[in-house]
Amino acid sequence: MKPSISRPTFVVREEICRANIRHMADKAKTSGVMFRPHFKTHQSLQVAEWYREEGVTQITVSSAEMAMKFAEAGWDDITIAFPANIRETDAYNGLAGKIKLNLLTDSLEATAALVSKLNTETGIFIEIDTGYGRSGVHYSNEEMIKEIIHTIDHARELSFKGFLTHSGNTYSATNTVQIKDIYYDTIAELQSLKDKYLNTHPDIIISVGDTPSCSIVDDLSDADEIRPGNFVYYDLMQYYLGVCKFEDISVAVACPITGIYPERNEIVIYGGAVHLSKEYLEENGRFYGLVVKYEKDAWSEPVPGTRLISISQEHGIIRTTSSFINEIKHGDLLGILPVHSCLTANLLKENMLII
Repeated sequence: MKPSISRPTFVVREEICRANIRHMADKAKTSGVMFRPHFKTHQSLQVAEWYREEGVTQITVSSAEMAMKFAEAGWDDITIAFPANIRETDAYNGLAGKIKLNLLTDSLEATAALVSKLNTETGIFIEIDTGYGRSGVHYSNEEMIKEIIHTIDHARELSFKGFLTHSGNTYSATNTVQIKDIYYDTIAELQSLKDKYLNTHPDIIISVGDTPSCSIVDDLSDADEIRPGNFVYYDLMQYYLGVCKFEDISVAVACPITGIYPERNEIVIYGGAVHLSKEYLEENGRFYGLVVKYEKDAWSEPVPGTRLISISQEHGIIRTTSSFINEIKHGDLLGILPVHSCLTANLLKENMLII
């Protein structure tokens, strides 16, 4: 018997989640690319096992702490896809002594520090900025890239693994054509770099990872490795990008109704920024989530004319219709489809229910 929900709870529909995993795993296999999914979206040991059942053996995480959690659960080939934190080299050494570990670098200074502090065999990817502008060496900075590779090559414990990027700029695209254009431009830039070093480093790869590209590009064979993460749950951001359908969204936050205000067609729920984050979308006004009728083992399509329009720390305010107001009562549960499931999953990782 599933536990009763009394506070904001991150609810995962197992059947949909497994279908999303299976679809991406099959696409990677058909494309002939390595599948190293990013686990920062779900951070769940249970969900991780669903990946294992689809043959996944290599994973991506975003921190040493997360790597240690999954290493303890038996995952032994992990890339930490975040610029190496020099203050955590002891943790990196500990991990590298137990598993196959890959780290990222994007500067000579950071690379030199890794050379001096890492004493266990570790793979190093050079993170490349192909247009996102967050972190990474710009793909055109060939001199720095050359010097970083030279430094890695002369380090006893480090090995150069290739070029890695996250095209987060796909999330700012306005249509799927733009997403595909960003993907193909990214591949061309990374392949150009790879071609320059393939003779001297025949085993290097190019690794890409954003969910929008990996979801809508049919043939991913121009990459060597893909690292999408959000696809496991999807969310409203992906839906409005045209990347997924409503029925692909496998998560919702179940929130108790704590206030009903017919005079203004508004509902107050126990569910605010500390549960959902403050991510929002703009379409005919700003909103922080869509509302579904929460049922025992499922939820409905989004309720027409109903949106989460405001959030504070613990409160959420839903604007709706008079007809829906008449359907609900205090203590009922409503489901909120999150704008960005990665942040919501992180905030509610200690209060998760699988149905």
